[in-house]
Parts: sequence; C-alpha cells; structure tokens
Amino acid sequence: MKQLTVLILLVATTFSGIWAQTRNTKNAIISEEIIFPLQSEHTHGSSIVSLPNGDLLSAWFQGNGERTADDVRIMGARLKKGAKTWTAPFVMADTKGIPDCNPVLFLNRKGKLFLFWIAVQANKWENSILKFRTSTNYAGNEAPVWEWQDNILLKPDESFAQEVEKRFKELPENESGWAAYAPKYDNLIKEASNDLTKRSFGWMTRIHPVTLANGRILLPLYSDGLNMSMVAISDDDGATWRPSLPIVGRGPIQPALAVRKNGDVVAYMRDSGDSPTRVQIAVSTDQGESWSAAQKTEIPNEASVELCVLNDGKWAFFGNDVNGGRYQLSLYLSDNEGKTWKWKEFIEYSKDKKESYSYPCLIQTPDGYLNITYSYSAGDHQESIKHVVVDPDKIATKTWAEKLGYGAGQKVLLLHCDDAGMCPEANAAVQNYIVNQQINAAAVMMPCPNAKEMIDWAKKYPDADLGVHLTLTSEWKTYRWGPVTNPKKVPGLIDPDGKFYHEVPEVVAHASAKEVETEIRAQIDKFIATGRRPSHIDTHMGTLYGSPEYVKVFLKVAEDYHLPANIINVEVPEVASYFKQAGYPINDEVIKNVASYQLPKLDFFTSVPTGKTYEEKRENFFKLVKSMPNGLTEIIFHPATLSDNLKSITGSWQQRVWEGELFADPVVLQFFKDKGIIITNWKDIMRRFDAK
Repeated sequence: MKQLTVLILLVATTFSGIWAQTRNTKNAIISEEIIFPLQSEHTHGSSIVSLPNGDLLSAWFQGNGERTADDVRIMGARLKKGAKTWTAPFVMADTKGIPDCNPVLFLNRKGKLFLFWIAVQANKWENSILKFRTSTNYAGNEAPVWEWQDNILLKPDESFAQEVEKRFKELPENESGWAAYAPKYDNLIKEASNDLTKRSFGWMTRIHPVTLANGRILLPLYSDGLNMSMVAISDDDGATWRPSLPIVGRGPIQPALAVRKNGDVVAYMRDSGDSPTRVQIAVSTDQGESWSAAQKTEIPNEASVELCVLNDGKWAFFGNDVNGGRYQLSLYLSDNEGKTWKWKEFIEYSKDKKESYSYPCLIQTPDGYLNITYSYSAGDHQESIKHVVVDPDKIATKTWAEKLGYGAGQKVLLLHCDDAGMCPEANAAVQNYIVNQQINAAAVMMPCPNAKEMIDWAKKYPDADLGVHLTLTSEWKTYRWGPVTNPKKVPGLIDPDGKFYHEVPEVVAHASAKEVETEIRAQIDKFIATGRRPSHIDTHMGTLYGSPEYVKVFLKVAEDYHLPANIINVEVPEVASYFKQAGYPINDEVIKNVASYQLPKLDFFTSVPTGKTYEEKRENFFKLVKSMPNGLTEIIFHPATLSDNLKSITGSWQQRVWEGELFADPVVLQFFKDKGIIITNWKDIMRRFDAK
C-alpha cells in the first residue's frame, strides 16, 4: 500500500516553541532523597543555595497550613560537603503569631548570604510584608548566624498604573469578561493599580534573584492581589531596593529570570489567569526596569516554574508541564536561549496521580551538576522536601534507546508489520512471523474485513505486539472499505462511493478533526471489544499527520488510551534537518502540537526499501540498517503471502511477498547477530518506559 511517509514522519516534535516529552527514564539523575522523613505538617516552597565551602543550604516553610496557620515558620537543613544525608531541620526565621512563607536563599557577589521571605499579615497574601536577613557567618553545622534583619518596603509611583494601562493595550483582546454587565478583568486590575496602598503592599518572594553583569540584583516578586509580577532592584549589593515597573498580563506570577547573552532579561512565569494555563513570558531590554506585556506560551503549567542559565550557555527550565495537577515535574534544556527546547528529562511522575511535586528551586553547583529541591507530597498529608541532583550532560546526549535503558551506542530496531487485517494474505504472513517468533510487532486495520480474524487468532499468542493501524483512507481501485463509525456521524470521511477517500489530501480537505477523532476512537474501541487490548497505535498512509488539527487528535487519543504512537524525536537538530531536507513538512505548528506528548519516541523512522529482485531488496535493507544512526528506529514493512487475490488488490504484491520472507531469512537473522542489533517491539518499549 501507499505510505505517505512524508506525513508519517511529521510525527516528531517538541514543546513551547519546541518542547520534547518523555516520561522519566532517570538516566541523568545522580542522586535523589527527601531531606527529612515524611511528616504531617504542610511543607512547601523550598529554596537552595551552594555555599563557598561546598555545603548546600536549603530552606522551606512548614506548619499547619499556609497563610491562615499562624505557626508557619521558615525551616532549613544543610548538606555538608561530601555528606550523603542532610542535617536535622532547624529554624531559619519565625515571626511569632504570623505565618512566615516563601523563603528565598541568595549569595551576593561579595559572599553575603540573604534569606528573603514574607510575613503574612492578617492571614491574607495581599497583606504580606517582604522581609530579609543577612549573614556572613554561615559555615557552621546548623542555621547561619544572622547579623541583620529588615523589611523591604516598596512604593511604586504613578508610573506603575500608567504602565499597567499601556501594557494591557498590547495584549490580545480579553474575551473572558466575568459577566455581561460586570467590568472585565483588565479594568479591575487597572483600577486597583491606581490605588497606592494596593500597589505598595503584598509583594511576595518565590524564586531566587539574578545578578547582572554590572552587579545589579533583580529579586523576582509577585502579587496575588494584583495578579501580576515585578522585580525589586538593588544596585548596592542588596543594601537598598526599589521597584521596577510591573510585569503586566492576565495572571503572570512567580517569575523566574534568565539573562540572555545580549543583556536582555527574560521572565518565565506561572499562569494564574484563564484556562488553559500556560507558562507566560515577558522580556526586559533595560536591565529589569520595564517589561514587555506577558504572553502565554504553549508550555502547560500548573504551578511555580524555575529557570537557570548554565555554565555552558544552555538554559534549563523546570516545572509542572501538565494540564491539571502537580503529578509531574520535568527538566528541559535549550541551547538557543529558550527559542527551542531540544532535550527533556522527567524528574517525577506519579502514575496514579496521587503524589504531588511542586514549587521547585534550581541551581547549578561548581561541579556542573544541577541541584533541585521541591515540595514532595506522598498523599495522606505526608510531606517533605526532595533534593535531586542531575547531570545535564546526560540529558543532552541521550538517544531514546539510551533513555529506555538499551545502552549507549546501540542500534535498536522496531520491525513493524503494517496492514494486518487488510486481507487473508496479510494475516497469513504476520501469523507466520508470530508463530516462528521472528517478528511480533504488527498493527491491524480495523475497517478491513479480516481484522477480527487476525485479532482472534492472535489471542493464542498473548506476547504478540498487536496494535491498531488507524485507517482513514481506502486507496485501492477495486478493494475498498469505509468507517467503523455510523456514516452519519463522520460524513466528511466518506467519498461519493460510501468508502474512505483514496488519498490523504482528500481526507484533509473534507474531514474535520472531530470526525477524525470519532472514527479513530471507534477503531480502538472495536479492537478492545474483541477481548484484547492493543499495545500501540499508528496511522495508515500517515493521514493523522495530514494537518495540525489531526496531530492534536492523534496525540490526545494516544495519551487518553495510554497507547504509544510512532513519534519521531526531531528535537535532535540533525534528525529534524534530515527529514526537512528530504522534503517532509515538519513545521512549527506541528512541532508545538506534539510537544506535550508523554509517551516514548523513536530516534528514527524508515521503511524497508524496494528491490528489483529479492536479493537486491535484501542487500538494500542491509545498506539501510548500516547507514542508520544509533538509537531506536522503527522500520515498517507490509508482509503478505502470494495469491491471485493479492495480485488483484495491489501492484506492489511482489514487494509484499518478499517482505513476508525477509525476516525469516537466515542470512538476515545472522546479519542482526553479527552487527549486534537488538530487535524490540512496542510492548517491550512500554515495559521499560513504565518501569522508570
């Protein structure tokens, strides 16, 4: 059958400009531990700093709640240089009778240690008082010896309100007014910003400051009252502070800062606005004095995020990149200052979504490792702060084969039989491979007449890797099929003959994404109704990559059913370049759509080459494998047994018959052995993936 591999290969991409998704393989994690045993008090909002003597110092707030619990205090612990375990927790700050929250640790360029935090007056975030204390005597075994303490009092002038008015005009029109006769959100914020009291109080810490090349310190702040952010600026190493102009938007809070090589400062912020929640970004071109209006990215967001510029120039981003909940934390790396994010490592993932991880702090220590702390909740009110050490070099160099534990420098092949169920001849060839344990990865075309026959037969072989070959086209002249859904529900998928269209462009021109989703879900459900669950899904003729809307549907369905799809890791520039040069339409829109995909990916994808003779076809296959890069590669083929019926269906019958023989060929099997090539399937991939 025709394979629109141009479209199939679109199945690769990335997140927020380009973001890659993979569940945690933890290949880059050096160590991980909770700082203290799980306990019932609420524990949240950690910070970490690397001290000159090699110690790590962490802080967090702890008590019987947050702003409404007056026993909340700032706690800390120390990991001595060379030690494996943290010290017992100790008190870092405690304003009696008032909740203390959101600690931030920071060393200025002179080596003075700062602890910033908020005291929540009257148990309301909007009444928070910004506090700090400093120490130069912090090399002991417990809490630093604090030598100075004061409040940071900020008084934004009228330019604050003017800036709010100006920046809201730069934002897209807000369509989410609260009610027909009520003021819109924007107007409420503008009104509040004109109130000196409201714009002066309630500024809160969360993320560590950055120091610019000229020594200026930018302390990120946010306001729950105004639902926006700003920075406090110090040009005297933290002795005095003044406010910047606000970072205006619809809910940009808790900014994390990074400095570009050209001096621009970028703020990545939690989205506290309308759904869908996405990381928001603003930029300052004047060293933090003023900021562009905050705009949503494509990065899913549920809580506070972190950002760090690494010693080698890469950027690291860390946060809850999911739509709903705090059950996942992911670390991303960029080598172009956040324009694209090419690499990802899952740090935490709760399969049952009962555990919670949030509010991270991220630093790079002198050894080059990333040290991360974050709130860790095991459920049932059992909480601690977790510390994880990550080697960023291992994130940026791993293939997907390595991430899944196959080993570095290894070629791993997923040999996949397409078009099972299409006809008796296709079934017979696939069954021969399964019986003889030569190939056991195949996908069934559910609209075709021999689909159920194939699935029922395979029940005798529970280890066989049998998926759904999602089919939305019917390309042959005389042998046709249509949807498994009631045709009245998917009229856009049906041609004048009452069958699927012959070609992918025809499908794209007529069928909506909703119709496509209805049909592919029906095909998966039809497979499940036979009493066997499919192990994976892929797409016949690449139809599901025919439009960005189809891609969204395909990925959504894959994740909803927890069935991996054949997605290619084009986050790797060389892979993306290869397929683009070959003419494949990998565009930014599709890249963004695939960005949130949370199941395993392929490092490469191709198909068995043709040949004028069987021997030539076999030799071409050997050349293909030898030329492939290391990593996980899926090679598709279309095996069938010879018959007059097959000849009547397709002119490619000879290639299909040879492909029904190729992987039973002793010469081919010996080739795999001699070259040390591992043969895998989707079941094994998912076992490895889910075990991490």
